[in-house]
Amino acid sequence: MGGAPEKGHIQMSRELLGVDITKRKPLCLTLQDLTTSDLIIVSANDIPRLIFNHKDLKNKKKIIFWGIKDEQNENKKNIKQIVLLIKRKVEKLNKQLSKVKE
Repeated sequence: MGGAPEKGHIQMSRELLGVDITKRKPLCLTLQDLTTSDLIIVSANDIPRLIFNHKDLKNKKKIIFWGIKDEQNENKKNIKQIVLLIKRKVEKLNKQLSKVKE
């Protein structure tokens, strides 16, 4: 799933987050990934939820859908908003997970 990162996303990720995603390699999601993962975050808004209806997914609470729309037109303002939105969501999730561990 997913393709290579787009130029605008690479640049914005580097500028805003200091993260280099040029070597990112998309991986296919497997049934084993789904059944063995503690938590699955679906950031994109175009992933069919049907994928997650498999009978072996007993604990569906471990799947969180963020529904973030991709920027298709290389609009830097929109890319920046998306990158910052993902950053905020990851930070919030980290705080929630830290509280659970305590």
